[in-house]
Formats: sequence, C-alpha cells, structure tokens
Amino acid sequence: MLCLTCHRVRPALSRSDYTAERAWLIVRQGLCACGVTPGRTWPPPVVREPATSPK
Repeated sequence: MLCLTCHRVRPALSRSDYTAERAWLIVRQGLCACGVTPGRTWPPPVVREPATSPK
C-alpha cells in the first residue's frame, strides 16, 4: 500500500481499495505523487518534440 520511493500511500486501483485504514494512512503519511501506479495508463504519456535552437 505504501510507495517504495516516497513511503506515502499509493493511489488505489479500484473502489474496493478505499478503506478506513487507507484514509487513515493518507492522513498520517500523505498521498504518493511519484507517478502512475503500475497497471494504470492515466495520465497519458507526454510526447515532446526535441527543442530546436534558432540559427
């Protein structure tokens, strides 16, 4: 349930994951903002074009 990087609560994968224990941990530890939980595709990946310098 905790992120291995920031040690905060990872986002839930389904509605059934929202429990009183999870809410209590989020209040104590905070919510992970490291990235997308494995298995999720939102937000979509950002594709950026390489920057070009003026000539």
